[in-house]
Order: sequence, then C-alpha cells, then structure tokens
Amino acid sequence: MPLRWAIAGCGDIANKRVAPAMVEDPNSEMLAFFSNTAERAEEMRERFGAQRAYSDLAALLADGEVDAVYIASPHPRHCEETVAAAEAGKHVLCEKPMAVTTGECRRMIEACRDNGVALAIAYYRRWYPKARAIKRLIGEGAIGTPVRARIRIGGRWSLPEDDWKHWRVTAPAGGGALMDVGSHRLDLICYWLGEPGRVAGLTSRLVMDFEVPDTETLICEMAGGVHLTCECQWNVAVGSDEMEIHGTDGSIIATPFDGDALTLRTREGETPIELEPKSHNVHLPLVASFAERVGAGQPPEFDGVDGMQASRIITAAYRSARSGRWEAA
Repeated sequence: MPLRWAIAGCGDIANKRVAPAMVEDPNSEMLAFFSNTAERAEEMRERFGAQRAYSDLAALLADGEVDAVYIASPHPRHCEETVAAAEAGKHVLCEKPMAVTTGECRRMIEACRDNGVALAIAYYRRWYPKARAIKRLIGEGAIGTPVRARIRIGGRWSLPEDDWKHWRVTAPAGGGALMDVGSHRLDLICYWLGEPGRVAGLTSRLVMDFEVPDTETLICEMAGGVHLTCECQWNVAVGSDEMEIHGTDGSIIATPFDGDALTLRTREGETPIELEPKSHNVHLPLVASFAERVGAGQPPEFDGVDGMQASRIITAAYRSARSGRWEAA
C-alpha cells in the first residue's frame, strides 16, 4: 500500500519538486496539502490531484488517512510542526536545515522516537550519483587518508523586502547563507567523513542591508581529525559552489558540486569519474527511498540523527562567533 502523504507548506519546493515526486513515485500517494492560506492549499490540491486541502494544521494532523507529513515550511517552524506531527502519529520528512538550533533538532528526534514514527531530513544531495561516487572513492582509499575538506558556497542576495522569500534574511531565520545553502554541503561532509568535532566560527554583516550575516566562515575539526573549512556569503557578484576533499594520496575535486564533473587527482594525474545523470527531479530519490523503506516498516536510509549533524556544525559556529572560542559541535 502506498505511503499516504500530506505536505505542510505550499511554497516553491513543494510545488516544483516535492509534490511532483510524490505523484510520480509508485510507493507514494499525494493525499493532502496544508497552507496558512486556504486558497493556496486548494490550488495545490487541484494541481496535483490530492483529495483534501487544509488551512488548519491541527485538522490535517487529525486526518486518520495521512501516514506521513512532508514539512515544507520555513525552518523556524520545523521543530513545532514536526513535534505536532509526531504526536499525531505521523511519520515526518522535514525540509532542511533541520531547525534553527540543535536544541530544536533534539526535540524533533525525541518526539518522533517517543511516538514510534520515522524522521528524516530532506538533504536530497546525498542521493546524487556524484555524492555516492565520492563516498565510494573515499571508502576504497582512492585518496588515502582524508586530511582536509573545503567548501565555498554563495552569491549575492538581491530579492526585495516585499518578496515572500525575504524571511530567509530576517532574524528568525537564525543565520545567513551558512544556515541556508551551506547546510547542504556540511551535510555531505558528514555523510562522507563522519561526525563533526569542535568548531570555530566568524560571522559579519559587511555589505548587505539585512538582519542576518552576509559573510560566514568556519573551521571544523571533524571527529576523525579532518580539517574542514567552509566559506559562505551572500554579498558577492559572482557565485561559487566549490567542494574539495584532500587526502594523503590524492584529492577529489567536485567543483561545482551541482555540476556534472567529478575529478580524482593523484600523482599520476587527473582522472574524470563517470557518473550517472541526476534524477530529473532531485527530490524524487529522496521521497522514493523514504516511502519505500518507511512504508515497509523499516527506518529511513538517513534519519534525524544524521540530519542533525550539519545543524550541530552551524549552531556551534554561531556560538563560537559570539564567544570567540572553539565550541563543541
């Protein structure tokens, strides 16, 4: 029997990727939508052929036919809505970043665990063929012992204040590009290299006129010893998406990460790594994996504890920026 889904939050991600994935996946059924705006929920219901539209989240969570909820709301609402869904007995697949703080992440994990429901975070890039290939190369020892990783991500925030996405640079968002786009890359680092350790962070608002930092930098000593540097900013004219992992015997160059190229660099030279193409809808492998596994009574491939790793680094970086000290992730 397909996993019967409701989506809470009817923004771009739900419209362009999540709902289409649920319609396409044979192990999923698109049952209901929730939006604070009744007209938007009804519009999404009609577009994707769902049965119901709600403008009251409690009413959606009381719907006995809903098995799982995809939380697609802004991340300051993730904790509250995930806990409510768990207490209503619904499995949860939640958008990234997981929450504003690790305290909220832990509340989400505990609520789902206490109520016997699954929890996963929508870090869909873990399903990229490139991400899987990097995991395999590191596991096979292609670069020897990993010793350093580097992330550089960002561009320029130029949306006006009356754009509905402007909430992402207001104080409730909890951070800037590091919290937003940086979280995806930090999650990948943890997928490839394991648990984070201690973190030092620096945040500044140098150029842009908004409430969160426009320049964020961190150093993380991973639990396994790898040194990670991560640079995120929303104040430069030319965007970047750089990802590198260096080891004792070689390097993996995955720049730009969202591009199609992957290179293994060793003393013998550079070797392009052949990759399968990404899914036409990058959310589809994520949704399909969750629906298949959870629908069969199995845990998700990556759970809430995995999803919290990036948030641990980010929260520690912001604490460090305030304290001027190393902070534990």
